Amino acid sequence: MTMTRPDNLSLTMIALALVMTGASSLFAGSRDKEGSRRDLVPLWLFCLFACLTALASTWLSFIIGLELSTLSLFTIIRKGDEATSRLYLLAQLAGASVLLFATSLGSSFEGNLPLGPVPPGLFPLFVIGLGVKAALPGLHFWLPRTHSQAPTEASALLSGYAVKMGIYGLLRLVGDPSPPLLLLGIVMALYGVVQALLQHDAKRLLAYHTISQLGFIVAALSTGTPLGRTAALFHIVAHALFKGLLFLSAGSLERLYGSRDLNGLGRAGRDAPLLFGLFLVGASAIAGCPFTSGYVSKIVIKSALTDQGQAVLGLQLAGLGTTLSFCKFGYYGFWKSSGDRPEPRGFLGRQAYGAMALLAAATALVGAGPLLYPLLPLPEGTLLAPKALVDATIPVIAGIVLFALFPGLFRPRHKDVADVENALAPLGRLLLFPLTLLRLSHTGRLRAYIALIVAALIAIFHSL
Repeated sequence: MTMTRPDNLSLTMIALALVMTGASSLFAGSRDKEGSRRDLVPLWLFCLFACLTALASTWLSFIIGLELSTLSLFTIIRKGDEATSRLYLLAQLAGASVLLFATSLGSSFEGNLPLGPVPPGLFPLFVIGLGVKAALPGLHFWLPRTHSQAPTEASALLSGYAVKMGIYGLLRLVGDPSPPLLLLGIVMALYGVVQALLQHDAKRLLAYHTISQLGFIVAALSTGTPLGRTAALFHIVAHALFKGLLFLSAGSLERLYGSRDLNGLGRAGRDAPLLFGLFLVGASAIAGCPFTSGYVSKIVIKSALTDQGQAVLGLQLAGLGTTLSFCKFGYYGFWKSSGDRPEPRGFLGRQAYGAMALLAAATALVGAGPLLYPLLPLPEGTLLAPKALVDATIPVIAGIVLFALFPGLFRPRHKDVADVENALAPLGRLLLFPLTLLRLSHTGRLRAYIALIVAALIAIFHSL
């Protein structure tokens, strides 16, 4: 792999990889399970390859590091669900294949293609390849199932960092304003939050919020401005920390009660008040409450999109849906108790709480740390301006009021909601027809092969 001298972007990604892997390792190590130390090896291999990817100087090196990190996560996901791990691996390899094809085309004209903007003709291919990694609309088919079925420590890394590697590639790729990317970002933000509201599985709800929050980042990237890039990077960090915390909170509920279904929870607010407090830190940040990391990053994103009024409105609607989602999660996951709510049958050790406390502290530091504010290219006082505070507060208050008035509308249903992943099986059956014809054509007879070659040559010459 070809390395380069680290810049602020790559150093930020490396620091984030270390923090997220450290928290995930703490949580994984808290399991009362023989051999748990061996389970930490793939986590730290992922961290190593993620750091090497952040230091890559060419697209080829980037792809190699990316796929080595994919293989590391694959081994962890495989312990949770074999079929899901295969879906994840094949999806990631498909995206990498498109990236490798685009890189080979670019290298044939430009030599070893450096990590950065590419010729315009190759830009769509790179967006598609990175779009699989970053779960752009239509290419996100692997994400909800993988994030929800993977072991909790893998879910935290997947949402907190792995998908950000695709975003990191887009950060290096995009150098000019891109209206299509802006549209994709708004669609992601709204689609993810609508799907999240319809879920009853806590981890699947969080998975769709990964798509939604990535939409904020893609929208900021689409501006092609220094402020947009800074906003995207800041939200990458903020989202990694609070989403990792939320996934660990959901995994803690599953460890305590043996279920992720919001229909069967509702005691944790009384049984584990510290867990509920840590959940509130992450929920407040993702909703963008003032003085949280999500508030700061979203203010910077909206500042970068000042001239895009409709885009900002779309993100405000996504913020409203986010508040509703986490009112639903908090109420049904922690407080709505009834006689049939399960008794705790597991426990959370100090390491599990330590992992969540680490991410909660980092989230608070990013949100309220005055040392970080001067790094943002915003006029002094922007973050505390009345307009910024009002814009952030409106969707939060509106969401809380709507949920309080109509809680039945957001009651978790038992039925799963269809998505792109449900089309994979019918599509596979559709592909069986040409494959069957191809298999039938292999008769083993030389005359048949000669006839096919002659027919192909006749067709080619006829087309000329």
